[in-house]
Amino acid sequence: MKVGSVATFKTRHMRAAVRLAAAACVACLSAIVAFAPKPAGASGTRGAAARFACSGPNSSKVPCHFSTPSGNIRCLWTPHPNNVACELRASGRAYRLRPTGRAKAIKLTLARRGQTLPRNQQIVFPHSLSCHDTRTTMTCNQDFGTGEFKLAPKGSHSS
Repeated sequence: MKVGSVATFKTRHMRAAVRLAAAACVACLSAIVAFAPKPAGASGTRGAAARFACSGPNSSKVPCHFSTPSGNIRCLWTPHPNNVACELRASGRAYRLRPTGRAKAIKLTLARRGQTLPRNQQIVFPHSLSCHDTRTTMTCNQDFGTGEFKLAPKGSHSS
């Protein structure tokens, strides 16, 4: 056997191994994409864009009403003055949070339910404010500050 033929034999097997590894990677990525969960708020129809609350054209300039999936907490974000205010409907307890300072207890009645958030969605507003919901609770905080509030049927608080 010649030395050149041994090198050609090893090169052919190496190329085949690389092709096999590439095919395996493509198959794995295809499976991941096919079975990946849809983003929160995505509809079941094909080709439909995901719909997130308080997003869209001019969303940073227009007030936004939103609520928890159960509807027991209603919130309003306003761009001027920049703040988030939420009300627990059963008790009437309400808090307001601005980008600086602490959350403040306020009197608030929101008659409009607004957009219903999917469970466990986080909404990020301009100037470092964000809110996160579960089915029956809403937590809003300053992303780079210490102010926050949590509204829940049991255990609401602010700081």
